[in-house]
Amino acid sequence: MTALHNPERAWARPAELTSYDLAQVERRIGAVPGRIELLSGGLANLNIHIAGRGVLRIYRSELGTAGIEARLLSLPWQQLRVPRVLQEGPDFLLLEHVPHSPLQDSDEHGWATGAALAEIHARHFEHAGLLSPELLVERAFGPELALLEHAAQQLQRAGLSQLLPELQRCLAPARTALDELEHPFVLLHSDFKVSNLHWTLDDRLLVLDWETAYAGPALLDIGQLLRWSPPERFVSGFERGYRQHGGMLPRDWRRHAGAFDALNLAFLLGGSERGSLRARQVEERLRRALAAAGE
Repeated sequence: MTALHNPERAWARPAELTSYDLAQVERRIGAVPGRIELLSGGLANLNIHIAGRGVLRIYRSELGTAGIEARLLSLPWQQLRVPRVLQEGPDFLLLEHVPHSPLQDSDEHGWATGAALAEIHARHFEHAGLLSPELLVERAFGPELALLEHAAQQLQRAGLSQLLPELQRCLAPARTALDELEHPFVLLHSDFKVSNLHWTLDDRLLVLDWETAYAGPALLDIGQLLRWSPPERFVSGFERGYRQHGGMLPRDWRRHAGAFDALNLAFLLGGSERGSLRARQVEERLRRALAAAGE
């Protein structure tokens, strides 16, 4: 077994990861005499490990995000592990630090990932949209997945508007595939990728970073998981675990998941610095996804 391939680990810009304001930390949770380590940081949030206390997440984007994530982390999950919420504020959470190791490319880890995602997707919604702190759709998206409009804006921002017609073409059959499902809109983790999936010391799947969760098609999460082509043993294990725990997949689900991930990749491009490693790798993967979906 080896750790799942994850090019995204190399995307963080060093300038984002070198400093934090200790006063901002202590203003939220009090004095921190122990060792402090900045785990990650960027436009969305900071993650700071405080020895003996836990992991402090400071949210830099929309107010209310902390409350939604706290509610998701407090759900009685059975097939996955999440950090316990130790302290909560309007723009921060102090979370339990859970020791973990990388997710492996094995059938066992694939099965556990499928079982966990099926449990997440078991929460159904009538419409796609953004969630309230009560985990209801607070702001529904327009008809027929107006996420495409957002993708168009992000492609324009990245200087790749010419890819939009191809994205629309590849999504058409994938969107039709949703008609096969009794519940086309589910709770999406929406950042269900290797960077946020880990293996605990007691052999459970640990799922981190729920701040962008919303209601949408399950294939968006699945496409993210399969983005960097995990080996067949992992994918077949994922499919078994997902189906055995009630997850529903349309025919030709792998191709359709790739098409939906093209949407995710368009969103990523809009927030990428032009010419950066992230922008180059995302554009390359997007073009490959579009080509594969069009075959």
